[in-house]
Amino acid sequence: MILTAMIANRTVSFALFEAGADAKTAHPKATFSIAARPMRTADEYTALISFMMQQKAPDAAVESTLVASVVPTLTGEICGALRALFANAACLTVGAGLKTGLTIRTDAPALLGADLVAMAVGGLTVQKPPFLVLCCGDMTTLSVVGAGKDTPSFLGCSILPGAAISAESLNMNAALLSTVGLSHPVSAIGTNTEDSIRSGVLLGHAAAIEGLIARFERELGVKDIPVIVTGEEVALLTPLLDRKTICDGELVHRGLYALTQLNARKIENSRKRYQSFRS
Repeated sequence: MILTAMIANRTVSFALFEAGADAKTAHPKATFSIAARPMRTADEYTALISFMMQQKAPDAAVESTLVASVVPTLTGEICGALRALFANAACLTVGAGLKTGLTIRTDAPALLGADLVAMAVGGLTVQKPPFLVLCCGDMTTLSVVGAGKDTPSFLGCSILPGAAISAESLNMNAALLSTVGLSHPVSAIGTNTEDSIRSGVLLGHAAAIEGLIARFERELGVKDIPVIVTGEEVALLTPLLDRKTICDGELVHRGLYALTQLNARKIENSRKRYQSFRS
């Protein structure tokens, strides 16, 4: 089995895949997530991951793990926990030296977020480029994957605060605005404070996304570009968009699994070196 992990700002999510499955059709056999806490030790993460594995996949034999992280301070703790739990498995992270199947055309390719790389690779398993990847979470990111000459190209992205973060900011910075649960607004014209906030945050966020997509299309010279949507807020925001989208809640993990196949030899060599070191 292959275990993939995505370390985000608030959560660490995991997905377990059958080794050797086709990345284009593979679906996780089990998924789970835990809260990301900077003060936790590797031992604490080991206990939490072990408990969740026992609940979700007690008989799984993990052969390798691949970690993508946007929180550098947690990367070592999570990797340490995975190495402690799966002593015979390789543990790699998304970063320099890992094959991606992408040409990264940003100003500083080495600094591109591991989550954006994984989602772009995941997008390639479900859609031919060019396409956009929209991730709706704490942050909303809109990434462009182009066809390229020889290999698909990651062209760049736009980053804006997520809907939940925007709502929290209103509550923190406006004394008379209370905390509001995010649900679909009744109408764009709010007739009370709560509905007005929902309208501004959610419909405003959807309008910003659609505006960015339109601008991307103009810059690319492409009409009706496919949009793959993923992230924790996908169910909340997708119905508010005035265009068809491809929804994939496990896109980042699908991409990580595809990366394990692209780097099978590197993973095997890493596993052998680690076993030799331990012996």
